[in-house]
Amino acid sequence: MDRWLVRIARLVGAATGALAGIVAVQLMRLRRMEFLPGHPGFYINHVVHPTGVTGRGGPLRLVVLGDSTTAGVGVDRAEHALPYLLAQRIADREQAPVHVVSYGWSGARVTDLLRIQLPRALEPLRDREKEPFLPGAHAVAVVIGSNDATHQTAPSRFRADLRATMDGIRAAAPHARIVLAGIPAFRGALRGVEPLIFIADQYARLLRRVARAEADRAGVHYADLARHVPPLIQGKTDVLSTDRFHPSLVGYSAWADVIFEALSGPGDGGQRRVGPMEPAGA
Repeated sequence: MDRWLVRIARLVGAATGALAGIVAVQLMRLRRMEFLPGHPGFYINHVVHPTGVTGRGGPLRLVVLGDSTTAGVGVDRAEHALPYLLAQRIADREQAPVHVVSYGWSGARVTDLLRIQLPRALEPLRDREKEPFLPGAHAVAVVIGSNDATHQTAPSRFRADLRATMDGIRAAAPHARIVLAGIPAFRGALRGVEPLIFIADQYARLLRRVARAEADRAGVHYADLARHVPPLIQGKTDVLSTDRFHPSLVGYSAWADVIFEALSGPGDGGQRRVGPMEPAGA
């Protein structure tokens, strides 16, 4: 029995060493890869009109907080960025213009939402304006967590910062519809560093459960990107941008569909889509 245990220990040790070696090599390759620049990206501050018509009344307000996927990294035009695509879907559904502003940037983690992006959303957009943008929002989309997964933010820290962020949004815009987008599946991205992507995706599973639980607690909609995006892009080869990590227009369109459906339908946290959006504070 002792010899058997020794042999098993040696096999486990050898396998662990081999995996560590592979991961070390993949880390070296990852450092040498060229990713799309996160800056300047796009400053998303647009009024989006319903397709084919001017749209009636004053614009609805859409606030977006998040990471590089909310800053248009991966596409060449602001109109192809995720916030704009989501605003277009809302405009077409409501037959009203949508003023969308994104506060996201590349590399952001959930702590950046709480400490920087949310406070900025509570300030006027321009110096000459007096009213902050977020309190008048009709809808708020939060897209965060991928960088927390790759940097392995502790689940307890992730939960605390996400909870404080959602509570801050709800306090500032109590009548807005809020959607939290879960961490997307990393499978298929950066195939050259597959062991690392697999490890990141496994860690992301932990954070996804935390995010869903926090959405339920806060009573907001939850967009399960990891579950619902893959069927939409199955068989397509152009879903990633040139860096093979960030989505392309095709990928972002699928994300926008899933986030919009979550925002428009019954919410995991108890919200329900009833009629057209009403002005915040109505």
